[in-house]
Amino acid sequence: MTKEEFCYRLKELNLTQKDFAEIAHVPYSTLNNWGCMANGKIIQVPTWVEPFLKHYSQSIKYDKVKKQVVQLLLEEMKQRKQNSTNKNKD
Repeated sequence: MTKEEFCYRLKELNLTQKDFAEIAHVPYSTLNNWGCMANGKIIQVPTWVEPFLKHYSQSIKYDKVKKQVVQLLLEEMKQRKQNSTNKNKD
């Protein structure tokens, strides 16, 4: 993954580089050096970053689905309780 690909992926995930640094526990200055020259070589984006971002993305999707499922279950429970209360009144 190049620095450009990394930055593009962060934008897709609505993250800043500072956000990523905090989430991944990477010093911001280290992250800033990715893609820069040092001792005649380009400092590569570490190989763990791409799968990390993939799993982060999946985690966000999972959290959204989980929230929707919980909301549906709560609504169903509320409806059942309401139906039970109405039956007892009859």
